Amino acid sequence: MDLQSKISKCLDPTSSLPTDVRFLFKVEGGNTKEIKAHKLILAIASDVFKRQFFGSLKEGEDIDIEDASQDVFLTMINYIYNKQNEWTKYDLRYLSSLYYLAEKYDMMELREKILASIPEQKVSDENVLDVAILAEKNIVHQPLSE
Repeated sequence: MDLQSKISKCLDPTSSLPTDVRFLFKVEGGNTKEIKAHKLILAIASDVFKRQFFGSLKEGEDIDIEDASQDVFLTMINYIYNKQNEWTKYDLRYLSSLYYLAEKYDMMELREKILASIPEQKVSDENVLDVAILAEKNIVHQPLSE
């Protein structure tokens, strides 16, 4: 295994390298699901994470996430960990939620990738109303609503 592969494997949240943060998601039935990660890697990717983990108001090891689904949050984490994403496989609603997280955590490159993938989305008679509603909901995110 070459050095690049070893480094990439270390950055994987499922690797044997111990993680130091868990993002918790409440799911139906009162159960909790989690995503494990490394604070340092997240802090390198986002100034928001940097302040959250290493600033004056440090967060603990467990962080409840209430404004995003586990799937969308995992997509963002996978992006940070340099896992390849096929952006066209996600629908507009999913991309809108992912864009929200990219805004929240101030991740310009992720926002740009999302925006670049939107013109490739198919707008049909069946989803045209959904597209209009998403654009209206995201009017505060001007580039996304265009």
